Amino acid sequence: MIRRILTCYAERLEEFLARTRRQPEGLATVGRIGGAGDEPQGKMVVSLVNLEKEASGDAVTYHPCGGGFAGRPAPLLLNMHVMLAAVYEAKRYGDALSMLAETLSFIQSVPSFTIDGNRYTVEVVPMSATDLHNIWTTMGGQYHPSVICKFRGLVLGGGGIVSGSSTTGETRINE
Repeated sequence: MIRRILTCYAERLEEFLARTRRQPEGLATVGRIGGAGDEPQGKMVVSLVNLEKEASGDAVTYHPCGGGFAGRPAPLLLNMHVMLAAVYEAKRYGDALSMLAETLSFIQSVPSFTIDGNRYTVEVVPMSATDLHNIWTTMGGQYHPSVICKFRGLVLGGGGIVSGSSTTGETRINE
């Protein structure tokens, strides 16, 4: 699902950027940032930086079952930290800045999107220079004009039983 979310977002960003720019090889893509020269050049690259658990999704829900209750874990709610980087060669730094500005306009004008009925929100994450330095160092690449966004709304599982008895496969809490 993570790949699908990032790919759909990059496609929507591509459509937005294509209104003012033309480039046969595309304007936005999902890819790895920080590789040794294997980054797509002349594009906005959408890359997963981190996943974090949403604090509000820690409960186990219980439902009546026979003479007791069966427990099911709540779905795992995740936020994705995503980097959008204007990856251009050094002599095209001005183009990279323009692309980043247009991307910020896109983020501002499209704060949420839907895929298969699931809604995801996008917000810019404020980062200190130290935090950005640490991210770029960890990724092993040279800095490109970029922004970090938080994508909220990724939900995983929650339908399984927490633990089970030998006969029902369900956790029982008897009254």
